[in-house]
Order: sequence, then C-alpha cells, then structure tokens
Amino acid sequence: MVRRSSNGFTMIEIVIVIIMVGIIGSMAATMLYHGSEIFVKETRRQSFVSEARSAFWNTMRETHGQRSPTNFVFSGQNNIFLVNSIDEQKEFQIQSPNSFNYRMGGAGNYNLLSSYLSFDRSGGFKYYDNSFNIISPSSAGLTEDQAELVHLSRLELTFINEEDIISLSSFIYPYNFKFGQKMSYHE
Repeated sequence: MVRRSSNGFTMIEIVIVIIMVGIIGSMAATMLYHGSEIFVKETRRQSFVSEARSAFWNTMRETHGQRSPTNFVFSGQNNIFLVNSIDEQKEFQIQSPNSFNYRMGGAGNYNLLSSYLSFDRSGGFKYYDNSFNIISPSSAGLTEDQAELVHLSRLELTFINEEDIISLSSFIYPYNFKFGQKMSYHE
C-alpha cells in the first residue's frame, strides 16, 4: 500500500480564510473611513475658526488705528469707515446674506474677509460717546456731529458654519483717541 501525504489546503479552509480576510478588511476600511471623516470635519472646523478669528482681529486692529472721531462719518451699524494716522482709508462692510467685506482706499471692489458671517445674528458696529451712551446712526450712517462724539466703538460679529457658531465681541478704543482732540495750534 502506498500512502499519500496531503501537503495542501482543502477548499473549505481556503473559503474560510477568504471570508475572514474580507471581514477584517471591511472592518479596517470602515475604521479608516470614519477616521478620515473625523479628520476632514475637524480640518474644516479649524479653517472656519481661523477665518472667523482672522476677520474679527483684522477689523479690531484697523479700528484701533482710527486717526480721529470725525473719520467715523458715514459709518453705520453694518459698515465702518476708517482713516489711520498715515491717511490710509479702509472700510469694513457686513453685507446680507453672509459676507464680511473689506476695501482699501475708499474706492474699488470689496475683498471678502469671510463668507461665514451671519448678517441676521451679528450686532455689527456700535458707537459710544464719553458717557458710554450709544450713538444711533441713521440709515445713511453717522453725521459729522455724531461722529465727533464717538469715544468708543464696539464690534459684534457672529459666524456660522453648519452646526458651529462663533460669536465674537469687543469694545475698541482707538489708541489715537487718548491724545484728545486736535487744537487749533496743531494745524
């Protein structure tokens, strides 16, 4: 009698291994998919937060440089006109439905700072006198008399991206205001 030894795998063993590899592979693919989905979502969230903070801090920085209260003329709740100490004109504008714009030089096209700004939820720009009373601009903006009274401004912006909401608010006292009004002998 001749004995034969079997050195191979049976069909059932091969099928079982293929099924196990498929199960393990599908579990790994699902875990990798969920991991990459979380990574992409967090990256988008960080981008949103960075854009919102950048737009807010840029506006704050430029408002800190306002040369004189009289330069607030025509500024309103949804826009602010600024002139810094080297006569650069800048304007920030909140526009419906969801854009926050910036323009230099007082003319030309606006540049988009953020497309996440919520027009309806943002308080916009507010202006206060020396007694911290709100100065209410008309629809055309602050008049010259109202602008001369501005001592402090406030910025209230709300940014929305899907389920994320960021509300940023700050009082802004331009550092050029600490020197007081220009006297006639300064001309």
